[in-house]
Amino acid sequence: MDYARLIGKAEAIVATGMPGLYRVVAFIGIQRIYSLSDLGKTASAFSVAQILAFFTAIGWASLILVRIPAVEDQTKRISCFYDLLGKGLGWLFLFCIGIGTWAGIFHPQASISEIVMIMAGWTLYQLTRHYFLALRAYRKVIVYDLLLLVLTAVYVVVCHRLGAVAGLALGAALATIGLFLLFDIGFPRSAPKFPTFELKGLEFGFTNFLSGGVALSLVPIANFTDGPKFAGVMSLVASFSAISALIPRAISMYRLPEISTLVGRGESLARLTAQTRREIMLATGGAFVINTSIALAISLYADSSVGFWYALACGIALCAQGCISMLGLAHSSVLMVREESRLSLTINLITCGLFVALLALEYGMTKRLTFGFVLSVCAAVTIIRNAILTRRSAPFLAPLCR
Repeated sequence: MDYARLIGKAEAIVATGMPGLYRVVAFIGIQRIYSLSDLGKTASAFSVAQILAFFTAIGWASLILVRIPAVEDQTKRISCFYDLLGKGLGWLFLFCIGIGTWAGIFHPQASISEIVMIMAGWTLYQLTRHYFLALRAYRKVIVYDLLLLVLTAVYVVVCHRLGAVAGLALGAALATIGLFLLFDIGFPRSAPKFPTFELKGLEFGFTNFLSGGVALSLVPIANFTDGPKFAGVMSLVASFSAISALIPRAISMYRLPEISTLVGRGESLARLTAQTRREIMLATGGAFVINTSIALAISLYADSSVGFWYALACGIALCAQGCISMLGLAHSSVLMVREESRLSLTINLITCGLFVALLALEYGMTKRLTFGFVLSVCAAVTIIRNAILTRRSAPFLAPLCR
């Protein structure tokens, strides 16, 4: 038995699940130190910040995962990283200006300072973290993530005593760990060149926004439909579900360098993709059982004003939607390593457009949104997306397909 490989897989699972664990621990801490209503507001701001970070962080992090392993020379590898980092931070700067301008004109009720701070911290944290994930330095990533948990606890206590909103503590902790990771990566020997304009990072970001952004929008929608207390309960369910779903994501991430290697050799991706899909399906089934139990426990201990049966039904539906989305990971990886960002974008644009259209139809007919209907539409659209992904990625499984 290859114990080193098993240990590597276990470390990949833990490293993949740490951001989800961070959300859970941070949200529980905010609920205990602040209140459930404050948690609902901060969780909504966190979700909005993560949605925006698809364009500033996740799209460029996807390219880091694909390109960094292909560069053998460390000097060139660091230069490649800083090129992608500069592009992500450039878009972060533009988004901050845009959000500030929008807030100055429309004066929204949302906490803009929380959104901006979390988005900035999340961007730096994810970009630097993915450099080590690309090199499979999972143990180092885990150490930094544990440090993030400790630092967040300290910042939340300090912000509460100072009367500051909880989101500022989360953003500051994320940014601090991001800087630590950046120093660990090192700096290029020569001054980084001004980043050239590239669309693939934005396209992958928009792709992830359309797929993952739909799920992240559920907590703010819950806040809109049923209030901050219910949104707080749903944020806990979603965060625990993210931890339970770490194995499917870890399987996909662990296989990504292997798939990239096969692409470089001009070999077929069919066998490895099929194997990855089977492993993800088994892991997803187990995750759903665990998630359902967690939803039951959270609903039992939730505030009585939320409503046990309603919270439980919505919690189980939320868990089901998350597990369904995991089933498309294997075929999404195929399009990622082929850098078929526009095809991924098209697929997700169609399904996201369908999601928005159906919600607009309900609101137009009833003048209100119901969270149960939103969850049902989200699950149905995710199933359609998976089917399209499977069909359109099939031609790219063949060897030497470009």
